[in-house]
Parts: sequence; C-alpha cells; structure tokens
Amino acid sequence: MKQTRFTNKIFILATILAILSTLFFGIYEYRREQSFRVDILHSRLQLNNYNYLDNKAEPNIRVTVVDTLGNVLFDTEEKDISRMDNHLKRDEIQAALRHTSGYVIKRASETNGEKYFYSATLFGDKIVRSSVPYSAELTSSLVHDYTFLYYTVSILALIAIAVYFRYRYEHSEREKQRIKRQLTENAAHELKTPATTIEGYLETLVNNPEISEPKRKDFLEKCYAQSLRMSRLLSDMSTLTRLDEANIARPQTLIDAAQIIRQIQDETMDKFENQHIELQIQIPSSLPMTGDSSLLYSLFRNIFSNTLAYATNATFFRVEATSMGNILIFRFIDNGVGVPSEQLPHIFERFYRIDKGRSRRLGGTGLGLAIVKNIAIRYGGSATAFPTPKGGLTIEVKIIDFPANLK
Repeated sequence: MKQTRFTNKIFILATILAILSTLFFGIYEYRREQSFRVDILHSRLQLNNYNYLDNKAEPNIRVTVVDTLGNVLFDTEEKDISRMDNHLKRDEIQAALRHTSGYVIKRASETNGEKYFYSATLFGDKIVRSSVPYSAELTSSLVHDYTFLYYTVSILALIAIAVYFRYRYEHSEREKQRIKRQLTENAAHELKTPATTIEGYLETLVNNPEISEPKRKDFLEKCYAQSLRMSRLLSDMSTLTRLDEANIARPQTLIDAAQIIRQIQDETMDKFENQHIELQIQIPSSLPMTGDSSLLYSLFRNIFSNTLAYATNATFFRVEATSMGNILIFRFIDNGVGVPSEQLPHIFERFYRIDKGRSRRLGGTGLGLAIVKNIAIRYGGSATAFPTPKGGLTIEVKIIDFPANLK
C-alpha cells in the first residue's frame, strides 16, 4: 500500500513537471518565433540603410535621414522637410544612438498618420532610418508559425490521455480491492452461520453421549447439509476470485453450448417435474462456439438452479438462443412471482438475496447470479434481467466475439 502511494506521488510529480515544462517550452517558442520574425524584417531594413549609402536602396521602402540632434535632413516621401518634427525622441532613433541600431515594430507616423515598422542605423554623425507601412503583406510576414503551438497542444493532450488512463487503472485497482474486502467481509458473515450451526450440533453430540440414535442421525445430517453449504460457498468464492483476477485462460476449444444446456436439462428434469414446472428448451440443435465448457456449464447451471430455487408458482421455464453476427444471445424465461422492480438492478450483486431467510434455508450462497454475470463479462458480453411480460423473470446473457453458427 505504501509502495502504491509512493508510486502515485512520483507519477503526479512527473505529470506536473511535464505539464509545466511543456507550457514553458510553448511560451518560450512563442516569444522566440516572434523575435525571430521581427529580427528578419529588422535585418532587411538594416541592409536597406547600408544600401542607401551606396545609392542602392529599395525604391518601395521609405528612407529618412536625421542628424544626431534629431533634425531631419532628408525623406524620400516628404519634399518639404521643414514641415517634419524633430526625431530625437523617437524610440528607434534613441536606440540607434545608444546601440548603433534600433527598431520600433508599430507606430503611427506623425507626418502622414500611417503606421510603419521603423529600423534606424547610426553612421557617424547621421542616422539612416528605413520604414515600411503596416500592409497586409507585412502583417502576413510577421504572423507566427503555429507549428510549435500544435506540438505543445499535442504533448499536453498525450499527457492528459496518460493521466486519464492512469486514473482509470487506479480506480479499477481500488474497485478490485474494495470488492475483495467486501467479498471477504460477506464471506466471513456467510460462513459464520453454518460454522456456528455445525459447532452447536457437534457440541450437543459430544456433551450428550446418551442421545437417541434417531436424534444423533438427524444432527449429523444437518451438520452434513451445513458442510455442503460451506463447500458450495467456498467453491463459488474461488470461482469469482479467479474471474476477478483474470486467472482463467480462454481456451480456444470448439464447444457446443446447446449440448451443455441439454446436459443440464437432463440433470435437472426431475427437479422441475417435482415442482410442476414445464422445462421448454427452444434452442438450435447445435450452438458451436470457442470457449471453456466448464465456465459455460457453470453459467447455465447457476441460472437453472436460481429458477428452481426462486421461481415460485412458475408453470414453465423456457430457454431460447438467437444470434446477431458474432453475438450469441441466451434468454431464460419463467412465469413465476418475478422480482420487484426496485431489486432487479441488484440481483447480480454478490451475496444479494431477495428473500434472505428462504435463500439460506435452500442452501443458496448468494453468489450464483454474480458468477453468471462475471462469466458473461469474461466472454466479452453481459448479463441483464427484466420482468417477463405476463409475470416472472427473464435473464438475458450475451456472449460476444465467438463464432455463433446457428443450425
């Protein structure tokens, strides 16, 4: 448990560091990309400043020449330079005086009001400044390449997916631990009753050696019945535990589900007749599929046994089988008293009993339908229950991903 908590802390820390690193990388790349594109344009205009001295300046780039005091000496777009204000306090001019070059990304010209990108270079006692208007072309050239942003978002998405699956895994593990604890607690409670009963009968026999033979035999038979109940309970618990932990492999053996159902029909026919329940097996002659015959037997037998024990006043029990592609669908239908609607969602829970007293008297473990559901899930399917239209209970079992060639 401590190891798990330590691992979780390490995972959370690593996730936080990964998210922060990705965010910092994204911010850094955004700023670097912005600086890179501005530097490209600045370098182009700087080159134009040098070319101006050699009379090779680009004709479509505005050039302004000022002295170190900020007085305008020349401007390619303004013929009357006397109308132009002193440029000494302009940011690009101040930067050029301090660092020999400087730029301003976007500022409105005080001469014509148009917005420009300015780049100035100091040459001795004068400053040459090139500027280009903020046209659609310039704006496009300064648009960031968002590839890094897509990369950052992708990394964050992968981290989110990893966190999600880690959470699902942890939740699944916690749920398994909870189920195990609940199974242990319920098992202890369920085992206590037969164990106490056996102890009481045996204690009576030991302390009363003169007890009559019929009474002795009756006590021993009751002890035997309780021991069988304990054995069934332990067997069912073992099956559920193995199913939960996925220790039961899926043999790729071809089996016939119809044959298994008819075997159970033969085994339980007398019991159904004794309870005046007509057993109706309406399935194809063959239901070939790949799986484990012992698991399928356990699934079907538990449903038959559940019907025998709890389908009070039923006059028939019908088994149907259909297919939808690679899905086998089995329906087990009776017309007994049924199950109250508020209890239907719980009948597949472990140790859940509708009539607790009656279930124990009949030797039920409270795990039969839980085993049915777990085996169905093991085969990629499901087990559900709903009322029979004219009264009773219908259990539907779906088994998926196996051949369902009905004949």
